Amino acid sequence: MAGTTASTPAAQKAQQQAALDRIIRRVILSNAATVQGLDKQPNFAMLSERATQTLLIQLLETQVAASVPVPSNEEVSQFIQTNPNIFAERKLMDVDQIRAPTPRDPKIIAGMKPLKSLDEIAAFLTQNHIPFQRGTNVMDPVGQDPRLVNAILALPPQEVFIVSSGNEIMMNQIRASRVQPFTGPDAVRYASSLLRQQHIREAVSRRVERLVTEGKKAVVINKDFGPTPSRPAAPRRAL
Repeated sequence: MAGTTASTPAAQKAQQQAALDRIIRRVILSNAATVQGLDKQPNFAMLSERATQTLLIQLLETQVAASVPVPSNEEVSQFIQTNPNIFAERKLMDVDQIRAPTPRDPKIIAGMKPLKSLDEIAAFLTQNHIPFQRGTNVMDPVGQDPRLVNAILALPPQEVFIVSSGNEIMMNQIRASRVQPFTGPDAVRYASSLLRQQHIREAVSRRVERLVTEGKKAVVINKDFGPTPSRPAAPRRAL
Protein backbone atom coordinates (compact mmCIF):
# COMPACT_ATOMS: atom_id res chain seq x y z
CA MET A 1 0.00 0.00 0.00
CA ALA A 2 3.02 2.27 -0.30
CA GLY A 3 2.00 5.67 -1.63
CA THR A 4 -1.75 5.19 -1.10
CA THR A 5 -3.77 7.77 0.78
CA ALA A 6 -7.23 7.64 2.27
CA SER A 7 -9.44 10.53 3.28
CA THR A 8 -11.44 8.57 5.88
CA PRO A 9 -10.93 5.47 8.06
CA ALA A 10 -13.59 3.69 5.97
CA ALA A 11 -11.68 4.44 2.77
CA GLN A 12 -8.45 3.23 4.38
CA LYS A 13 -10.17 0.01 5.41
CA ALA A 14 -11.45 -0.52 1.88
CA GLN A 15 -7.93 0.01 0.48
CA GLN A 16 -6.54 -2.51 2.97
CA GLN A 17 -9.15 -5.08 1.98
CA ALA A 18 -8.39 -4.54 -1.72
CA ALA A 19 -4.64 -4.92 -1.11
CA LEU A 20 -5.21 -8.08 0.94
CA ASP A 21 -7.37 -9.53 -1.83
CA ARG A 22 -4.60 -8.90 -4.38
CA ILE A 23 -2.07 -10.65 -2.13
CA ILE A 24 -4.36 -13.66 -1.66
CA ARG A 25 -5.00 -13.95 -5.40
CA ARG A 26 -1.29 -13.69 -6.16
CA VAL A 27 -0.36 -16.42 -3.69
CA ILE A 28 -3.16 -18.76 -4.82
CA LEU A 29 -2.34 -18.39 -8.51
CA SER A 30 1.42 -18.70 -8.04
CA ASN A 31 0.90 -21.84 -5.92
CA ALA A 32 -1.36 -23.27 -8.63
CA ALA A 33 1.33 -22.61 -11.24
CA THR A 34 3.92 -24.35 -9.05
CA VAL A 35 1.67 -27.40 -8.59
CA GLN A 36 1.40 -27.63 -12.39
CA GLY A 37 5.19 -27.60 -12.64
CA LEU A 38 5.39 -24.32 -14.53
CA ASP A 39 8.37 -23.29 -12.42
CA LYS A 40 10.28 -26.22 -13.98
CA GLN A 41 9.82 -25.02 -17.56
CA PRO A 42 13.02 -23.93 -19.33
CA ASN A 43 11.97 -20.31 -19.78
CA PHE A 44 11.02 -19.85 -16.09
CA ALA A 45 14.62 -19.35 -15.00
CA MET A 46 15.16 -16.73 -17.71
CA LEU A 47 11.95 -14.86 -16.85
CA SER A 48 12.69 -15.10 -13.13
CA GLU A 49 16.21 -13.73 -13.61
CA ARG A 50 14.89 -10.89 -15.75
CA ALA A 51 12.30 -9.99 -13.09
CA THR A 52 14.99 -10.05 -10.39
CA GLN A 53 17.27 -7.84 -12.47
CA THR A 54 14.46 -5.37 -13.10
CA LEU A 55 13.66 -5.23 -9.37
CA LEU A 56 17.32 -4.68 -8.50
CA ILE A 57 17.54 -1.84 -11.02
CA GLN A 58 14.47 -0.23 -9.44
CA LEU A 59 16.04 -0.56 -5.98
CA LEU A 60 19.26 0.99 -7.29
CA GLU A 61 17.34 3.93 -8.72
CA THR A 62 15.43 4.29 -5.44
CA GLN A 63 18.74 4.35 -3.54
CA VAL A 64 20.09 7.08 -5.81
CA ALA A 65 16.85 9.07 -5.48
CA ALA A 66 17.01 8.90 -1.68
CA SER A 67 20.47 10.51 -1.76
CA VAL A 68 19.30 13.58 -3.70
CA PRO A 69 18.90 16.52 -1.30
CA VAL A 70 15.92 18.82 -1.13
CA PRO A 71 16.50 21.97 -3.23
CA SER A 72 17.62 25.04 -1.32
CA ASN A 73 15.28 27.97 -0.72
CA GLU A 74 17.39 30.10 -3.07
CA GLU A 75 17.10 27.53 -5.87
CA VAL A 76 13.34 27.26 -5.40
CA SER A 77 12.92 31.05 -5.48
CA GLN A 78 15.01 31.28 -8.63
CA PHE A 79 12.96 28.53 -10.28
CA ILE A 80 9.70 30.34 -9.49
CA GLN A 81 11.05 33.61 -10.89
CA THR A 82 12.29 32.02 -14.12
CA ASN A 83 9.02 30.18 -14.75
CA PRO A 84 6.33 32.90 -14.57
CA ASN A 85 4.05 30.92 -16.91
CA ILE A 86 3.53 28.41 -14.11
CA PHE A 87 3.53 30.77 -11.13
CA ALA A 88 3.06 34.57 -11.20
CA GLU A 89 1.56 34.64 -14.73
CA ARG A 90 -0.08 31.22 -14.73
CA LYS A 91 -2.82 31.00 -17.35
CA LEU A 92 -5.69 28.54 -17.27
CA MET A 93 -6.40 27.70 -20.90
CA ASP A 94 -9.85 26.78 -22.19
CA VAL A 95 -9.26 24.48 -25.14
CA ASP A 96 -11.28 22.71 -27.78
CA GLN A 97 -9.89 19.21 -27.79
CA ILE A 98 -9.86 15.95 -29.72
CA ARG A 99 -8.72 12.84 -27.84
CA ALA A 100 -7.71 9.66 -29.63
CA PRO A 101 -5.68 6.50 -28.95
CA THR A 102 -2.03 6.93 -29.85
CA PRO A 103 -1.68 5.60 -33.42
CA ARG A 104 0.81 2.79 -33.89
CA ASP A 105 1.71 4.08 -37.32
CA PRO A 106 3.93 7.19 -36.96
CA LYS A 107 2.71 8.34 -40.38
CA ILE A 108 -0.67 9.15 -38.83
CA ILE A 109 0.78 11.70 -36.42
CA ALA A 110 3.02 13.06 -39.15
CA GLY A 111 -0.05 13.48 -41.35
CA MET A 112 -1.82 15.57 -38.68
CA LYS A 113 0.99 18.04 -38.06
CA PRO A 114 0.35 20.20 -41.14
CA LEU A 115 -3.40 20.45 -40.42
CA LYS A 116 -4.59 23.86 -39.26
CA SER A 117 -7.90 23.16 -37.52
CA LEU A 118 -9.59 20.54 -35.38
CA ASP A 119 -12.18 20.05 -38.13
CA GLU A 120 -9.41 19.02 -40.51
CA ILE A 121 -7.95 16.68 -37.87
CA ALA A 122 -11.36 15.13 -37.19
CA ALA A 123 -11.83 14.51 -40.92
CA PHE A 124 -8.34 13.02 -41.16
CA LEU A 125 -8.96 10.66 -38.22
CA THR A 126 -12.31 9.60 -39.69
CA GLN A 127 -10.69 8.95 -43.05
CA ASN A 128 -8.09 6.71 -41.37
CA HIS A 129 -10.71 4.90 -39.25
CA ILE A 130 -9.28 6.10 -35.93
CA PRO A 131 -11.88 6.55 -33.13
CA PHE A 132 -11.81 9.85 -31.26
CA GLN A 133 -13.75 12.01 -28.82
CA ARG A 134 -14.27 15.73 -29.21
CA GLY A 135 -15.05 18.21 -26.48
CA THR A 136 -13.62 20.97 -24.31
CA ASN A 137 -11.14 20.98 -21.48
CA VAL A 138 -9.13 23.27 -19.22
CA MET A 139 -5.33 23.04 -19.36
CA ASP A 140 -3.50 24.06 -16.20
CA PRO A 141 0.25 24.76 -16.45
CA VAL A 142 0.64 23.39 -12.93
CA GLY A 143 1.50 19.73 -13.29
CA GLN A 144 2.95 20.15 -16.80
CA ASP A 145 6.55 20.14 -17.97
CA PRO A 146 7.70 23.80 -17.89
CA ARG A 147 9.24 23.39 -21.35
CA LEU A 148 5.88 22.23 -22.74
CA VAL A 149 4.05 25.14 -21.11
CA ASN A 150 6.48 27.69 -22.54
CA ALA A 151 6.24 26.13 -26.00
CA ILE A 152 2.42 26.18 -25.95
CA LEU A 153 2.20 29.79 -24.82
CA ALA A 154 4.69 30.83 -27.50
CA LEU A 155 2.44 29.50 -30.29
CA PRO A 156 0.54 31.91 -32.57
CA PRO A 157 -3.16 32.43 -31.69
CA GLN A 158 -5.47 29.56 -32.72
CA GLU A 159 -2.52 27.30 -33.48
CA VAL A 160 -3.37 23.59 -33.09
CA PHE A 161 -0.93 21.63 -30.94
CA ILE A 162 -0.67 17.94 -30.09
CA VAL A 163 0.10 16.60 -26.61
CA SER A 164 0.80 12.96 -25.82
CA SER A 165 -0.21 11.35 -22.52
CA GLY A 166 0.26 7.64 -22.01
CA ASN A 167 -1.65 5.73 -24.67
CA GLU A 168 -3.58 8.80 -25.75
CA ILE A 169 -2.93 11.87 -27.86
CA MET A 170 -4.79 15.16 -27.50
CA MET A 171 -5.15 17.72 -30.28
CA ASN A 172 -5.88 21.15 -28.79
CA GLN A 173 -6.82 24.65 -29.83
CA ILE A 174 -6.96 27.43 -27.25
CA ARG A 175 -10.29 29.32 -27.19
CA ALA A 176 -9.57 31.59 -24.25
CA SER A 177 -7.27 31.95 -21.27
CA ARG A 178 -7.38 33.67 -17.92
CA VAL A 179 -4.59 34.58 -15.51
CA GLN A 180 -4.77 32.86 -12.14
CA PRO A 181 -1.45 33.28 -10.31
CA PHE A 182 -0.06 30.32 -8.40
CA THR A 183 1.72 31.72 -5.34
CA GLY A 184 2.20 31.18 -1.64
CA PRO A 185 3.28 28.08 0.32
CA ASP A 186 1.59 25.66 -2.10
CA ALA A 187 3.57 27.11 -5.00
CA VAL A 188 6.82 26.86 -3.06
CA ARG A 189 6.14 23.22 -2.17
CA TYR A 190 5.25 22.44 -5.78
CA ALA A 191 8.39 24.13 -7.11
CA SER A 192 10.56 22.29 -4.59
CA SER A 193 8.99 18.94 -5.50
CA LEU A 194 9.33 19.59 -9.24
CA LEU A 195 12.98 20.59 -8.87
CA ARG A 196 13.78 17.53 -6.78
CA GLN A 197 12.15 15.26 -9.37
CA GLN A 198 14.32 16.86 -12.04
CA HIS A 199 17.42 16.41 -9.88
CA ILE A 200 16.51 12.78 -9.24
CA ARG A 201 16.11 12.05 -12.96
CA GLU A 202 19.47 13.69 -13.66
CA ALA A 203 21.21 11.85 -10.80
CA VAL A 204 19.76 8.48 -11.82
CA SER A 205 20.71 9.06 -15.46
CA ARG A 206 24.29 10.00 -14.55
CA ARG A 207 24.69 7.00 -12.24
CA VAL A 208 23.21 4.57 -14.74
CA GLU A 209 25.31 5.82 -17.64
CA ARG A 210 28.48 5.73 -15.52
CA LEU A 211 27.79 2.16 -14.37
CA VAL A 212 26.94 0.99 -17.89
CA THR A 213 30.02 2.65 -19.39
CA GLU A 214 32.31 1.08 -16.78
CA GLY A 215 30.55 -2.28 -16.97
CA LYS A 216 30.83 -2.53 -20.74
CA LYS A 217 34.62 -2.54 -20.46
CA ALA A 218 34.43 -6.05 -18.99
CA VAL A 219 31.78 -7.39 -21.39
CA VAL A 220 32.84 -9.92 -24.02
CA ILE A 221 30.35 -10.36 -26.87
CA ASN A 222 30.18 -13.36 -29.16
CA LYS A 223 31.48 -12.22 -32.53
CA ASP A 224 28.25 -13.40 -34.19
CA PHE A 225 26.29 -10.82 -32.18
CA GLY A 226 28.81 -7.99 -32.06
CA PRO A 227 28.73 -4.87 -34.22
CA THR A 228 29.53 -5.30 -37.87
CA PRO A 229 33.17 -4.29 -38.41
CA SER A 230 33.59 -1.30 -40.67
CA ARG A 231 35.17 -1.97 -44.01
CA PRO A 232 38.44 -0.20 -44.72
CA ALA A 233 38.16 2.61 -47.20
CA ALA A 234 39.15 1.71 -50.75
CA PRO A 235 42.54 3.15 -51.71
CA ARG A 236 42.39 6.13 -54.00
CA ARG A 237 43.72 5.67 -57.47
CA ALA A 238 46.52 7.91 -58.49
CA LEU A 239 45.74 10.21 -61.35
